[in-house]
Amino acid sequence: MAPSSVKERPARNPARGPRCVRALALLAVLAGCDDCLPRVRVEQVERLPYPSCPGENADARADEEMLASGYLRAGPTMREKSVTERWSLARRGCHYVLTVHQAWERQLTDVEVVYDDAWRPLRAWKRMAIPGAPPDGRPDVRVYQLEAEPPTMIRRSEDGLEHHRFNGARPVAVIGPGRASVTPWIRASNLEVGEITRGPVLEFRKLVEQITEVALRRDEDRYEPSLGRTVRVYTVFGRESIFTDDEGNVVGDLAGLREHESLESPEPPPLPDYGAPDPRGTP
Repeated sequence: MAPSSVKERPARNPARGPRCVRALALLAVLAGCDDCLPRVRVEQVERLPYPSCPGENADARADEEMLASGYLRAGPTMREKSVTERWSLARRGCHYVLTVHQAWERQLTDVEVVYDDAWRPLRAWKRMAIPGAPPDGRPDVRVYQLEAEPPTMIRRSEDGLEHHRFNGARPVAVIGPGRASVTPWIRASNLEVGEITRGPVLEFRKLVEQITEVALRRDEDRYEPSLGRTVRVYTVFGRESIFTDDEGNVVGDLAGLREHESLESPEPPPLPDYGAPDPRGTP
């Protein structure tokens, strides 16, 4: 993950849209090419234990040291006004743990990612629910086992239990729901202005996840009037720019997400609560 000082802009990949992903998947299936798919459904994968530190029981819950946390929501220029994001980053024994709760009127998403002490992702967990959908939001729960060779996923939904393996190398970072999901990669890379780091990344924001080569670039710092301060600017996928403080904690983005303290607009109404996340026990 050593950063490169070469200044470049990765080409935009037109296959990132959901329709293109589905079309490519269909073509791969018709051609009988499993290796052309971002992930392949298999009969079963091994369920790995929850990450634990040497000498620690896998079920033990180590004391947490909170490193950072934040509350982000849609600013006046953001298209989706109902978006909110609460996140935290903690040290738990020999691991770092990122948690995110992202909510908007069409979806509620909870995320937990466990990293080793070198910021390499070991395990990611995601629960998606639909606000107001009876009786329990119709949850879709997935665990991504990133230590496995190859990385695997177990999913539980209305249709039952599914197992998948990914085509791609073990990821050096993850990009999931919530802008704060990039914070660990930013902290690990420690880029100077103009530097780029790249590598295989699990991108699990969409319904069809993939491990793909992604670049993280640090751009020139800028004064952001809506936040009332100078921010660091990082770009992923060559087009998604994120604002952080000096420690790499996300405080907003170019799309209009802003930290709550900077906004005068009222908070969006609360959405249904479908119970506390259970990353250890589900799916």
